[in-house]
Amino acid sequence: MHHYSTITANTLALRLDMQHIWRMVLPEMSYNTPFLSHGILSVAALHKAHLLPARRDKYLDLAAYHQTRGMQGFRSIIHSINERNWHPAFCFSSTIVIYAFSSAGWTGDAMADILQIFVLIRGIRSSLFGAGQNLAETPFSAWSAGIWIVGENDEASYDFDPPLDRTALPLDTFQALRRLFAFYRTNLSDCNRADYEFATLQLRKSAILIAHAGTQPEIGMVMFFPYGISASIMSDIQANDPCALVLLSYFSVLLSLVEQQFWYVQGWSRRLISAIDVQLDNDPKFSKVAKWPKTIISRLYKSELGRS
Repeated sequence: MHHYSTITANTLALRLDMQHIWRMVLPEMSYNTPFLSHGILSVAALHKAHLLPARRDKYLDLAAYHQTRGMQGFRSIIHSINERNWHPAFCFSSTIVIYAFSSAGWTGDAMADILQIFVLIRGIRSSLFGAGQNLAETPFSAWSAGIWIVGENDEASYDFDPPLDRTALPLDTFQALRRLFAFYRTNLSDCNRADYEFATLQLRKSAILIAHAGTQPEIGMVMFFPYGISASIMSDIQANDPCALVLLSYFSVLLSLVEQQFWYVQGWSRRLISAIDVQLDNDPKFSKVAKWPKTIISRLYKSELGRS
C-alpha cells in the first residue's frame, strides 16, 4: 500500500484534485472494504511490473492474486448495490478497468480484448449508475468534473471546433471526423446509419474535451466512448464488421493521446490499429477510410522511437 499511496496513485490522474481521490479517498475507504484493498494492491503490483521489467512476472502474479481476491468480494455485492456499498464498488470497478487495459489482461487477440473491455465498462456503468446515482455529491466529484470540463449534456458547446494548436491532437482531427461522419451517412443503410453517426459524434465530443484540456487530457475523456455507442455497434465489433473496425481505428487515435501519460494503456493504440489493419487488408473501401488513423498512429510511434 505504501508504493500505491506514494507513487502509483499520482500516476492515475493528471489533475491534483483527481490524484487526491486516488491517493487519499480510496485507501481510506478500503480500510473497511477488503475487496477494495485487494483492488488497490493489484494496481500497485501492476505499476511495479511496469517499472521493474526484470521482476515483471513476479508482480504480474501478485496483481492477478489480488485481482482474483478482490473480484470474489466484488461479485458478492454487485447484484445488490445500495447507498451503503456503491461507493467502494465504484472505486473497485475503476481498478478492474485498469487491470483489463494493462498487459496482465492481454491475450493474443486485440479485438477480443477491446471488446471485453468495452463490455466491462458498459456493464459497470449499467450496474452502478442505473438507479440514479451520480458522482456530483460524492467524494469522487472531481473525477467527473475533471473529465467533463465541457458539460456532458451541454450540446451547444460541442458544435464548434476548438483550436488545436496547444494540444496533442492532429490539426486535421475534426476534418477527419467529418469525413468519417459523411462516409457513414453515404454508405450505410437506414437501419444502422444513425448509430454510427451518433458514435462518430461521441468521438468528436471526446476530441473536444481533449482539445480543451490542452497538454493534460485525462483518460476518462476517452473512456466514456464505450458506453456512448449502441448495442448494435457492440455486436458489429464482436463480428469484426468493417464499419465497426473503422470506428475503432478513429477511437485508437484518441486513445494514443493519453497513452503517454497513463502507463497501463501504453501500446494499446498500435496493438489495436495493427489488428484492424489485418482485418481490413482485403477491403480497399474501408481500408481507405481507416488510412488517416493508421497514418497518425504510425507517425506517433516513429517519433517515439526517434526520442528513445
